[in-house]
Amino acid sequence: MKFAKVIAFVSLACLMASAQEKTAFVNMEKIFEEYYKTVNANIIFEQQKQNFDEHLELIRDEVDAVAKEVQKYEAEARNDLAGEATREEAKRKFQVRLEHFRNKRQELERFRQEGLQSLQRERGKAEDELVADLLNIIRKYAADQKIDMLYEVSGRTLNRVPPLLVYPVEKEITNTIIELVNKGHEADLKEAKERYEAIRNRRKAAEADKPAASDEP
Repeated sequence: MKFAKVIAFVSLACLMASAQEKTAFVNMEKIFEEYYKTVNANIIFEQQKQNFDEHLELIRDEVDAVAKEVQKYEAEARNDLAGEATREEAKRKFQVRLEHFRNKRQELERFRQEGLQSLQRERGKAEDELVADLLNIIRKYAADQKIDMLYEVSGRTLNRVPPLLVYPVEKEITNTIIELVNKGHEADLKEAKERYEAIRNRRKAAEADKPAASDEP
């Protein structure tokens, strides 16, 4: 068989195999966001974030209080109208409070960094578990429906464009999968969405009312 005929034969075979394959497409980002377990996990994360923010605010208040003491004793130490003994005592207290202020500021920064890292780890772990859960469900559905190739369409390449620029949208099964993963939990999903939105709105309102913080003495 000549080379050209071999190429033509292989191409035809590939086309026939491709035509026989059953393909489908899913938007995993949308499925993940609409999964009732994801919404519940978001609520837990928001509560953890709120606890972290409140603890951080307590430490920041301590830093601000020490900063005011530092400013107070610094002003007394520079007051020429005060006696020498008074100024010396103010200088001593200033040095003590200044060292305390530096320690509290380090504590604040350490707690902030470690807390954010911990939140990120916990969120990443939860997201990995949710994705694994969804993939198991989707793979079983694909096997039951005899789907040979299932493509994910929500991702982005390094050039920030979808890997599939054009695909037959009539073969997208995203909404079907969303219904499948939430089957029997529709009420839970609705309630969880309402709770999550209420938590986010409260946090946004609190952040809007919060004055700008300063940890400088």
